[in-house]
Amino acid sequence: MQTLIKTHKMNRTYHGNHFFVLSKGKNAGRPMDKPCPNCFVVISKCPREKQLLYWLCFGLWQCGYFQPHLCGSVIPFLRLPELKSIIRYTRAKVDLRLDEYKKAVETLNKLLTIQQNISHQLQLINQAKKGLMWKLLR
Repeated sequence: MQTLIKTHKMNRTYHGNHFFVLSKGKNAGRPMDKPCPNCFVVISKCPREKQLLYWLCFGLWQCGYFQPHLCGSVIPFLRLPELKSIIRYTRAKVDLRLDEYKKAVETLNKLLTIQQNISHQLQLINQAKKGLMWKLLR
C-alpha cells in the first residue's frame, strides 16, 4: 500500500499510521494528530513514513509554503490535488537529502520542546501576576 491522501469524513476512524492535515482557514496545511471537520487524512504504510510525511507537512506549513496554493476569498482552503502535488514534489526533494532532513527534524523536535517549556513558563508568570494583584486588591 502506498501513501494515501484523501478527504476525511467525520465519524470515520482510521487504524495504523495516519495523521490529518487542515484544509481550510489561514492554517491550511497544518498537520494534526486529531481530526477536525475540515481536514484531509494521510495514511502511510509504516510509522517511519508517517513521521517523515508529518514533519514534511509541518515544515511546509511553518514556512508558509501552502499560502500561495490557497483558494477562496472569504475562507481560504487547500485543494486535495494541490496538497498531493506539493507533498509528492517536496518528498522527492527530501529523498535526495534524507540525512539532512532527519537532522532538521531532530532540531525541530528540540525547538518545539523548548517552545512548549517557554509557553508553560509564560503561563506560570501570568498566573503569578494575577495572584499578586488579587492578593493586593483583597
